[in-house]
Amino acid sequence: MSKLKNDIPQGKKISGKQANADRYIKLNEFLLFDPLYRDMPEKAKLLYVFLRHKLPYFQQQTEAHESGLEETKSYRDDQGYIYCIADNTELEYILNCAESTLIRTKKALTQYGLLIEEPTKNGANRLYVLEPTALSERWTYIDEIKQLRAEKKEKNKEKAVKYAKPSSKYGNFQNESHGNSQNESYGNFQNESKNQSNGFKSNSSSKIKLNLSIYEDEINSSILPTLLKISLSKKIDRLIHHNIEILDIVKNYELHKQVVTEGQYISALDFALKLDKFSKGFIDVMNTNIKKQIEFEHNQQRPAAASTKNKRQEIVPEEIRKQIEADERKEEEAAAQNQQNTYQLTDDMILQEKVAFLKDGIGKLTDSEIALALEKGFLKLDDLKEN
Repeated sequence: MSKLKNDIPQGKKISGKQANADRYIKLNEFLLFDPLYRDMPEKAKLLYVFLRHKLPYFQQQTEAHESGLEETKSYRDDQGYIYCIADNTELEYILNCAESTLIRTKKALTQYGLLIEEPTKNGANRLYVLEPTALSERWTYIDEIKQLRAEKKEKNKEKAVKYAKPSSKYGNFQNESHGNSQNESYGNFQNESKNQSNGFKSNSSSKIKLNLSIYEDEINSSILPTLLKISLSKKIDRLIHHNIEILDIVKNYELHKQVVTEGQYISALDFALKLDKFSKGFIDVMNTNIKKQIEFEHNQQRPAAASTKNKRQEIVPEEIRKQIEADERKEEEAAAQNQQNTYQLTDDMILQEKVAFLKDGIGKLTDSEIALALEKGFLKLDDLKEN
């Protein structure tokens, strides 16, 4: 073994843990700052940088194969382009999401012109991760951030005025009343009490401003749709009253957006926030309200169907009328079944959300919910042992 040079200490061996800590994935800045791509969903950005990170690996494998190295494979197509291979299971794990979310994420990348997915007969699809071709010449994010800061400062001022309580609304009247008609000692006591409470009210006002600012930042930075963000911004006081986190809203909306429109969800949330207190948890209240929204929508369509049915009876022959009635019964049965399926889907989503909270150490499940979650495969016995 060679000796060390004078005054040069020996280096340290690198452990597997340290090697893992040094690994990273490059984040392309255009995803954050370019106006065309800033609004792209966050998971789509994460999928893009992951595929870009993997591309050199498939390039190396291809070059090794073309050099004659055994147990390697080419990932070059007939036109000479390199593609990636990653099945849905791998990408679901990377993004920590369901398959339906992954499909929407791939679709978003495709719509933004950054991904081409080509199906194959046997195996995972070919994924072509693309270079952006329409980047702006100059990014203006510094000016935009300055403008946002100014707007936020102005909004906070307006909301502070709206929600902060006046320090002494009836101060002059009370002091004069007690000074003229009551003894001096009582008046002095009142004045001292008011002076002591001014500090408390000032602190309370500061806390209100802080809470408003925190909630507003979380709403604006969330992945919620624009109309829902606007609605929540107007109801921050009710969110604080019920101690509802914006992350709770995000998770709940993601679960229900497949069965209700954005407007229906906002309406259901409005009903929930108007309550003085929840008899059950937020999840159960929203489940009930969303079911009512779906049922209301279904009932709204019945009068029109009945009206159409009456008109048909007046103008069609008996045999045709019977056939129409039979078809309408089938349609009604199908609609009822569809509504029942929607309810079942909503119930399953709620149960999945409760299971997710349980795994995170939040909340509990009833015995019947545990049995149902085990039956549907949402929960495993090992999960119960851990909790």
